[in-house]
Amino acid sequence: MPEESSIESILIADCGTVITKLLLLERVEGNYRFVAQAETPTTLNPPWSDISVGIVHAINEIEQITGRPLYLHGRLLTPRHNLQGVDAFVVIMSAPEPLRLILAGLVREMSLESARRTATATYTNIQAILSREGNMRSPQEMWARVIRDSEPDVILLVGGVEGGATRPVLELADAIALASYMLEKGQRPMVLYAGNSALRARVTKLMGDITRIEVVDNVHPAIGVEHLGPAQVALERIYAEKRLTAAPGVDTLSQWSRLPVQPTATAFSRVVDFLWRREGNPDRGVLGVDLGAANTIVAATFDGRPYVTVYSRGIAYGPVAWVQEHGIAPLLKWIPEDIEEEEVLTLLHNRALRPWTVPQEPRELWVEQAVVREMLRSALAVAQSTWDTGRATQVSGMMPRLDPILVSGGGIVHMPRPGQALLTVLDGLQPLGISTVLLDVNRATPALGAVAGVKPLAAASALEAGTLVSLGTVLSPLGRAHHGDTILKVSIMYEDGGKLDVEAHYGEIEIWPLLPGQRATLELRPSRRFDVGLGPGRGGAVQAIGGLVGLIVDARGRPLVLPDNVDQRHRLLNRWLWDVGG
Repeated sequence: MPEESSIESILIADCGTVITKLLLLERVEGNYRFVAQAETPTTLNPPWSDISVGIVHAINEIEQITGRPLYLHGRLLTPRHNLQGVDAFVVIMSAPEPLRLILAGLVREMSLESARRTATATYTNIQAILSREGNMRSPQEMWARVIRDSEPDVILLVGGVEGGATRPVLELADAIALASYMLEKGQRPMVLYAGNSALRARVTKLMGDITRIEVVDNVHPAIGVEHLGPAQVALERIYAEKRLTAAPGVDTLSQWSRLPVQPTATAFSRVVDFLWRREGNPDRGVLGVDLGAANTIVAATFDGRPYVTVYSRGIAYGPVAWVQEHGIAPLLKWIPEDIEEEEVLTLLHNRALRPWTVPQEPRELWVEQAVVREMLRSALAVAQSTWDTGRATQVSGMMPRLDPILVSGGGIVHMPRPGQALLTVLDGLQPLGISTVLLDVNRATPALGAVAGVKPLAAASALEAGTLVSLGTVLSPLGRAHHGDTILKVSIMYEDGGKLDVEAHYGEIEIWPLLPGQRATLELRPSRRFDVGLGPGRGGAVQAIGGLVGLIVDARGRPLVLPDNVDQRHRLLNRWLWDVGG
């Protein structure tokens, strides 16, 4: 790979579960721009079973778009020479299956809960949880059978605060060693030990001759204290080793790039962290959500601390399993017309069978939007349990101050109208205070995160060049009132000198004109029972920037409550759609 200073063209492959995207980033007149994009089906699974096949198909499309040779004699042309090839090539992936993981520990509400939070930071699928809690006698044989039958890739063993319990942890370690010994050598799980450090030598000695073991810092070193970082880093590294570098066809890609393949979630989180540092406001966090076919990524940064959560449900492969867990009623409540449960289930199964399709009929669209709302809500609930929001905290149990909020993924980007995308995001995330909602229209945010590892200036330049499009500035007051009560008065002072005085009423979504790129000063005067992010009853002047939808006040209350009466609910949902131009 050439030196960073000489990199002027970068080709990024984003290999998702269903679609592989290829983006070409070029330096144009001193700034970096996306100049071409292609999409092809991901070819990780049969009949191709080679991830590079789909990438080559996409390269051929880019060549046709640009008229520029990029691929010759079975390899990518790199570095660039004259008008042939590119200077750098990077790959990010979420296509491989998640790690099969077993959690083993003592107390479910303590060390095992810390282990669960650790596992959410990368692509994992928890097969079983082995707990010592409440067992008068050691069920080692049962644990061993569970491990043998689950065939995990990794066992995350935790338990015991520093200086705490030893014997129960060793009993779990004995069961893991027994189960591993019963398996063929090639099937034995790796053990990641993140428990009481006093037992490291004994656990390592027990496991060392049977299976591979890695030791990291205790995830729960003291009561009320978590230390997840080292274990999260180790799990991400194991995922890269066992899934990314082992994916069929990756060897071919490695010959084109000196950089290792990165998980998509890591790349996406890097951009969210950059946005926080660009904003430079320690009193607020930045949130990013990337809704994929099989996974939903939630990335956030608070007070300089990045967090990433991979929720193993997406809009194509997740809903059927989600309904089995939560029931179908939560989806039905978001659909603005009568629909039978069987029809919804049929649409969900068809979506899983044909994940590359987009809704063609209104009923398909309502079901998909209902799925997006619930995937956002569920993923956010998992992510929030891992956050320390610090000064961004507003009300316990509700969303912290977030600005901006970045949304990505085909399920949102492909909605027919910007208002529908915004309404779906507001329903799913239910932000509080003042937030700008940014839409990743080209689904390029993870790619930019990968570019940042090659040339940070290129990633920053592309972000500033309009890769992210504003849907609008959203004001979400917190408080309770009667429907129709005036809860907020706003004076909008536009850059050109124009002024507009408006009011927001409880229970409604209000939208006022503020065009994309247009800036205005808002003089906010909430009623004394409402907090618009400046404190209860406190007003003031804030800056706002327009977007595809405009300036939005979501005065529907938090948490959002829908009527139990079906007819009333349908009328309300349809009115909200009308209000946002959907």
